[in-house]
Amino acid sequence: MCFGDEDADGKSKCFGFVNFENADDAAKAIEALNEKIIADKEWYVGKAQKKTEREQELKTRFEHTARETVDKFQRFKLYIKNMDDTIDDDKLK
Repeated sequence: MCFGDEDADGKSKCFGFVNFENADDAAKAIEALNEKIIADKEWYVGKAQKKTEREQELKTRFEHTARETVDKFQRFKLYIKNMDDTIDDDKLK
């Protein structure tokens, strides 16, 4: 186990790393401890990633969610009531 850095005042930054010999044990630890409340704090337990890996994963997730949102709303027809007669297709677009 390797504990995280301390700040300038010597106070712990409250993170650490654990190196597992096999992936199954790591997955069990994530399942057992992630989002658990321990000592009045919610823990995040997940795969340690380099900043570039994390950024790429978040970008991919964001793009996927954005595409889903666009696809979701492209399938809806809207009913508009009490529309003025001067409104035509071009104005609605």
